[in-house]
Amino acid sequence: MADFQAKSDVFLNWFKSQSGATYDSRLQLTDLRDRGAGRGIIATSDIPAETDLFTIPRKSVISVENSELSKKLPRIFTGLKNLDADGDDGMADGDDEEESLSMPDPWLDLIMVMVYEYLQGDNSAWKTYFEVLPNSFDTLMFWGQSELNELQASAVKDKVGKESADEMFKTKVLPVVKAHEDVFYSAGAQKLSDEQIVELAHRMGSIIMAYAFDLENNEEDEDDEQEGWVQDLEGTQAMGMVSMADMLNADAEFNAHLNHGEDTLTMTSLREIKAGEEVLNYYGPLPNCDLLRRYGYTSAKHSRYDVVEVPWEIISSTIDKRFTGKKGALDEDEMEEGFVLERDSGEPDDTGINTHPAKFVGFPEELEEQVCQVIAPALGISLEKGPNKVQRRQLKHTFFEIMDAVVPARLAQYGTTIEQDEQLLKNTDLEGRHRMAVSVRLGEKQLLKEAKAFIPAQLEKYKPVQEEEEGRSAKRQKR
Repeated sequence: MADFQAKSDVFLNWFKSQSGATYDSRLQLTDLRDRGAGRGIIATSDIPAETDLFTIPRKSVISVENSELSKKLPRIFTGLKNLDADGDDGMADGDDEEESLSMPDPWLDLIMVMVYEYLQGDNSAWKTYFEVLPNSFDTLMFWGQSELNELQASAVKDKVGKESADEMFKTKVLPVVKAHEDVFYSAGAQKLSDEQIVELAHRMGSIIMAYAFDLENNEEDEDDEQEGWVQDLEGTQAMGMVSMADMLNADAEFNAHLNHGEDTLTMTSLREIKAGEEVLNYYGPLPNCDLLRRYGYTSAKHSRYDVVEVPWEIISSTIDKRFTGKKGALDEDEMEEGFVLERDSGEPDDTGINTHPAKFVGFPEELEEQVCQVIAPALGISLEKGPNKVQRRQLKHTFFEIMDAVVPARLAQYGTTIEQDEQLLKNTDLEGRHRMAVSVRLGEKQLLKEAKAFIPAQLEKYKPVQEEEEGRSAKRQKR
């Protein structure tokens, strides 16, 4: 613990020494491992809303633009504009090697920079920063098969991507390092084996996944964004490691936000932060399955965003059991193989608090359309001519009858019940990855339970006209 805190203190001093950096004296970088949170920042006294907590100069961010690697090997980076006339990486125009060693996206660009800066050791301006970055991770990439099995029927198990990432590092990162060892290794430095380079790329990729920021945001753009709080790195054109900002932990309710200026990035409090409170950032409205996959943790407050994927195979099987007559054919190119169920959860308010009640309010329109396309012919309804009011009602009612069978079938794919999972989480001995797996699968089951409870009212609302008339007649007779 002494070594852990010592590294934190050295890092904090390094950060404060950066030209243009600021750090509020009421903040404390502290050890939160007893909460399973690593490092975090705590307020030592009350901090008012709209206070600049700390400022990071853009030149202190680890990025393609700030790394010497972009000057030494500019042509390996995606869309880098500052190539000189000769291309000082030594590659001739049209060289096949140049094409094969190009990075395919900004995520790999930053991985390459991180690998380079790490291998520079004492020669890197960010050596002290690397000392506080994690060596191990709880993201699904690093789970064993028995641990992944605890997720049961969660679709997130199919999104780990370890094999594809491994192949990408072997074909994109490894060849670049091997081709330019004189650049990546300082004089006299010991060279890594191929396996060690790939392992290093995995570590840097995981750090970036968990800590990197989109550097293209600016305050003018944020005002125009529908989802101003959301920071989604997928598809961004500029990513960077923002020291100190990435020391903050994050949750679905948060009290700080990173503002992007031309020369600096500033973390600002959204509301009053009381003494002893942790300063929290926001990763977006992520379900716990994605929170675990990307960042290696789960959060009770993120359960409002939980989702469940329902494969078309279950739906199709349910339809086949109900209808023996002619069913509609689906265009394979347009057919969805699965559908996501989710709640209407709203967005956090300007202070980072969720005021909108999270509630399941309906099945995806695309799901209903695909089901109706299949069942309409079996019901004698032509979608081409356009169903009349009675037929539309019949399609709706039949759709919800099918969903009434599909949801329990999806729930049955999990190996334990809601009650069993709730009991497991009460066990204080349940720790780490097992606890997080149970939290993910329980959240999905609870959403399925809500979807099931939503259906009866819809069946009543869209029950056949004849049944509705008979019900009204029975009521009149009783009077």
